[in-house]
Amino acid sequence: MEQFFSLHNVKNPQKVCIATLYLEPNQFEWYRWIFSQKQIVTWEIFTEEMIAHYDDTKSNTFSSQLINLKQKGSMMKHIEYFQKLNIRVKYIPGEHGIDVFIGTLKGNIQHAVHLLESDSLEKVFRLA
Repeated sequence: MEQFFSLHNVKNPQKVCIATLYLEPNQFEWYRWIFSQKQIVTWEIFTEEMIAHYDDTKSNTFSSQLINLKQKGSMMKHIEYFQKLNIRVKYIPGEHGIDVFIGTLKGNIQHAVHLLESDSLEKVFRLA
């Protein structure tokens, strides 16, 4: 959303209105509840409350989701999901990111990719 807002020079008062157009029905209900509690919902309040509401800090953090991820379907879908989680994790050093990704792969693929030793996550994605 931030890239969209920046590209279209959207001002803060308009951001919440635009963002709510893209909410799923259950998320919109959550927004209505927040609005009823806060009365004025700024972009800062909206993003802060949304992150707090949808980020389970006990067992469902992006880091734990990434570490516990296991490939179930196609490699392309798996890489896409890994990337979505990886971008939400604050920082994973390159070598550790490679190890985490390889650890999420199916056993036979995991072994083959590990043997090929690569120095970047992008190369490991291509090898997989």
